[in-house]
Amino acid sequence: MFDLTDHPRMPSPLAPLSGLVSGLLDRSRAGFRWLKPDKQALTVGVVVFVTLATTLGIVALGAAFDATIDREVTVDNPDYPPESTCETFGEDGDSVFVEQCDRPERIDVDVGEELRSASGEYVGYALIGVPIWWAIFALALHGGARLAGGSGSLGDSFAIAAWAIAAEVARLVAGLGAIWYVLATTTVEGTTMESIATEIVAAISTMQGPLLVASAVVISVQWVVVVGGLEAYHDLDRGIAGTVAGVLAVFGLLLAAV
Repeated sequence: MFDLTDHPRMPSPLAPLSGLVSGLLDRSRAGFRWLKPDKQALTVGVVVFVTLATTLGIVALGAAFDATIDREVTVDNPDYPPESTCETFGEDGDSVFVEQCDRPERIDVDVGEELRSASGEYVGYALIGVPIWWAIFALALHGGARLAGGSGSLGDSFAIAAWAIAAEVARLVAGLGAIWYVLATTTVEGTTMESIATEIVAAISTMQGPLLVASAVVISVQWVVVVGGLEAYHDLDRGIAGTVAGVLAVFGLLLAAV
């Protein structure tokens, strides 16, 4: 009869991955403990960096439109007054509408330039949107940590959230690269701004799979960052910290998939 206890146990195929994740979490926790004395200044610096990067990303998106879309369409002249106004005042030499009514009713515009201009209008949203998203993330993180028995302060949670959103810069770069590639390899054939916009959205949608993978990678990095921060600042054990961070990660992945 064979004694099965004499045979060594087969190592788990997931052991290398488990060891890698454990090592990353140890580094994340150690990093937060090292940063804690100066975390307030660094926290603000990280958020400013992400805000500026997002703003530059919007500018780069506009540049991508302008550089890759070489097409003109005819649109209504926004400076041309309503027809009724020109019929009433267009021939009155003293009217302020005379010069405006002499302009063409429709003009040709460069689609790339128009889209670049439209993109620029979102720069202000980036400047306020990133800090708002940081605050929402930090408050949700703090609430989850407290419910799990965490002992850290609200400032600690804001610090963790700041380092977590820093990973969004990688997602931004991946998204811009994908959009630039799609625009550069797509022939726009629409004759109106609406039809061209539909073509662009359809073309970008073809990259949804790769972009979702990129989002999953970034969210995984954020999970590591948040778990390490919860261990270091909220004194949560790894299992509980991983659960809290996991709930937030799932929510973030669902948002990315929408």
